[in-house]
Amino acid sequence: MKSKITTLFFIFFGLVLKAQFVNPEIVVNEMPVITISVCKKEVREQFLKQVYKLKTEVDEEITLRRSKYKTNSKGMDEQAAKNMMKQSGYSVSDADIQKMKNASKEEKKAMAMAMMQQNMNMSVDEAKKVSKMSKDGQKAWAEGMSTEMMADAQANPDKNKAAQKNNMNIYELAQEQSQLAQKIQLVTRKFDEQLEEFNKLKEKILNEFEACLKKVDKDYENKTNNDLGDTYAESISLQKNACYQNYCGYLTPKYKVILLERFNDMIALGDDYNRMDVLTNELAIATTGTDKKVIDPGLTYLEALLDYIVHLQDLPAPYFLTK
Repeated sequence: MKSKITTLFFIFFGLVLKAQFVNPEIVVNEMPVITISVCKKEVREQFLKQVYKLKTEVDEEITLRRSKYKTNSKGMDEQAAKNMMKQSGYSVSDADIQKMKNASKEEKKAMAMAMMQQNMNMSVDEAKKVSKMSKDGQKAWAEGMSTEMMADAQANPDKNKAAQKNNMNIYELAQEQSQLAQKIQLVTRKFDEQLEEFNKLKEKILNEFEACLKKVDKDYENKTNNDLGDTYAESISLQKNACYQNYCGYLTPKYKVILLERFNDMIALGDDYNRMDVLTNELAIATTGTDKKVIDPGLTYLEALLDYIVHLQDLPAPYFLTK
């Protein structure tokens, strides 16, 4: 009995650790750091194993969260449409929304006309008459209807107050989300530009590295095993490895500086990433008229961290010549 309790405890403890581990803040603390030591084969292999393990766990968590988001978002468009029509004074059922979604062009037109009748107290004949008017006639009719609606709004100021307040709330939430997205995009663009410049340098240094290898081959092409004995293969390997170490030793610190700046930028944007998810929930609540949250805050942050982890895997000099 005691052993069973112990086993259950460790299973539970392991699940708790896993749940904590995939939070963005924990991932940040577990993030490996590139050092010049990755130019050594053994260190590089160990580093990439650590990165791969972290990438796998973050990737799995993102997949779970996206799946949950997709499930929670199912039917949101219909609910939002129904809520907005309700606030505008239209009486619409779930069946009406579904019918409108699958209706033909003519059926949608008929349903819209029916709702117009309901909201504006128009008869079928009057609605048909309006649809057959010339553009000038429809414009004059719309102006007259607008005047009538404005007069009604002035006479009944509280009639659409709730809808107007909600629409303003949606606008403010969407505006804040857009501003945060632009802020994040600006920082990401800076990182992309730095990587572009680094890749140009990487290509130049790679050409120098390959030229170094060719020089070693040329230096040794007239030598034979008899000249150097058993040390021939070892000597040429050491010379080529020196080419690699110069190549890797030059690029790795520069790559580290770019990634470290990106990493610090992501940490500084941590609250903004999480706020983006909160705004997604608040917009869903405002548009649907429900209290249903569709996303767990942290998904956007985790996605940014995953992109960073992918760049950790892309070491600037992953050659097999290292020792």
